[in-house]
Amino acid sequence: MSSPENKRLDSSATSHHIEAAKHHRVIDAVPIEQEAQQDVHHVKLGWRSWVVVFVACVAIFAQTFVVVAAGSVIAFIVRDLGNAPISGWIIQGPLLMQSVLSPVVGRLSDVLNRKYLASVPPLVAFVGAVISAKANSMSMLIGGGILIGTTLATVPIIHAILAEILPLKYRSLASGLAFMGGALGGIWLLTFSVPLSVGSLGSGAVTNISAGGWRYIFWMQAAFHGVTFLGLALLYWPAKNIEYPKMTIREYIWACDPIGSLLFVTSATLMLLALDWLGGAYAPSDPHVAAPLSIGLVCLVAFALYGWTFVTDMGHTEWKGRTDGLVAHVFFHKNANFALSVFAFSVEGWIFYSAVNSVVPQIVLNLGFADDSWRIAVRQLSYQLVTFAASIPIIWYSTRFKDMQTPLLVTFGIFFIVTICYATIRPTWSNAQLGLNVLAGIGQAGPLTLLVACVQFCAPHAFLSTATGLSFSARAIGGAFGSAVLNAIVNGQLSAHYASAVGAAATGAGLAAGRVPELLGYLEQGLSYLPDDKDGNAGNGGGITPAVWAAAVGASREEYARAYRLAWSSVIPFVVLAFVAVACLKGVKELMTEKVEATVEHAERVEKGPEGP
Repeated sequence: MSSPENKRLDSSATSHHIEAAKHHRVIDAVPIEQEAQQDVHHVKLGWRSWVVVFVACVAIFAQTFVVVAAGSVIAFIVRDLGNAPISGWIIQGPLLMQSVLSPVVGRLSDVLNRKYLASVPPLVAFVGAVISAKANSMSMLIGGGILIGTTLATVPIIHAILAEILPLKYRSLASGLAFMGGALGGIWLLTFSVPLSVGSLGSGAVTNISAGGWRYIFWMQAAFHGVTFLGLALLYWPAKNIEYPKMTIREYIWACDPIGSLLFVTSATLMLLALDWLGGAYAPSDPHVAAPLSIGLVCLVAFALYGWTFVTDMGHTEWKGRTDGLVAHVFFHKNANFALSVFAFSVEGWIFYSAVNSVVPQIVLNLGFADDSWRIAVRQLSYQLVTFAASIPIIWYSTRFKDMQTPLLVTFGIFFIVTICYATIRPTWSNAQLGLNVLAGIGQAGPLTLLVACVQFCAPHAFLSTATGLSFSARAIGGAFGSAVLNAIVNGQLSAHYASAVGAAATGAGLAAGRVPELLGYLEQGLSYLPDDKDGNAGNGGGITPAVWAAAVGASREEYARAYRLAWSSVIPFVVLAFVAVACLKGVKELMTEKVEATVEHAERVEKGPEGP
């Protein structure tokens, strides 16, 4: 039986209460622990719900293709367009849009309406993809990528749509379906395909067509974004937002936290600019890096103080600042799950964007496991297919037993083993690296499937997309930091030792010292044969004999392996911290009820108990 206190709360509380303040309205949201038990009805999930689920999966497919496809063949784009120092913006440009705008766009969708905020950006991305496909310079390509990045800012909206149209007890399923939309590509023309495989295999295949084959990647992107726009515009019809009463324009603006948004956008933009420049164009002490990074960190501190300043009076601590801003205090109502989940997700971003998505293909190429984009893509299937397959039992277990912590601990533990193994990688580990791909796929499946659900279980419906946007922003920022750190480690090690080690090996095999720069140039071009001996016949290659070439290639691979070992070693402590964070999470079993926060079904609801049948 309910206690008198619970009865009092249930009778007096509403889903959301908006108090009038002197200059604006403050959103006093009921915590999700209470919201999950209020107005619980069983809603029969019909075709409308599953059509929206399908459209959302297609949208996530397109978003995943943006992140994976171009990045997997970036070296070939550089060969065609040149301007390598700024090539990192091919990836960082869209990620910048995601990390900067996700929380703000998510907040807008919570306050206003999700439909148009979800459907219009893919149309902008369609234009950006066409521009990128026709790009005749790196700057034009990057500009198109910025437009494409607008669709990445809608990631939290798409995840929120999946979460709110299904019951809370299926939230891990909703998060898993979102991941499978990124790992399987949804159902493409009523057949299954793997988006990361399409992103890798497709991009690898078209790159092999010609020097400009990478342009087909962006034409494919244009098609995917066009389908996403049409699907959301024609098939997604959410109910009118009744959680916020009609407000004035000024009140709507205030509800979107303009001060916090400005501080966050400024901070994220400047930090990401600094980190991208640090990754290739400038040294850490250069003003292009030091100035924006310092200002960005100051703005980040200001953002934290704006929302989370507190005072202590006579032993009583009272939180001040903006309680209903981007980082709403209601996220922390009962425990630290929100902070722990977002931290773990940012570490996952650090791991995926830097180590898995960037360094691993470089390992395969530069250690001689595969010598072109197509073969690299085929090898990466051992990671991508396993990640998809492993997500299925993870989704089933977490939904059946209402336990998300155990699969997260197991998968982070497996990935810890992977990081240790990569920290000892050798050029002779071609077959072993395939095994590491399998283990990495299992290790990444848990975080990618469940961490978003962990974040969403900290937020009431009025802040669902806001919380999801913050988590994806943290993941993107983590990925930017990780990419900058690992690139600095790899490039620093190679700059200090590569030329001297390869030159010493070559001269030791008989090459004249004056020919070393020429030899290094051939290796940088990625040649797999003697420069003057394309038919493979024994010849001196203009002084570069087979013995010299073999010695140089062997030394090159050893130096790359040493650099990659250092890079992966730097990842180990962060995996440990993420494991500890997940171990500290509190259970959410009591939140996994029949409650559907925003059904798209039109049928009359049938009332059930809190759990339902």
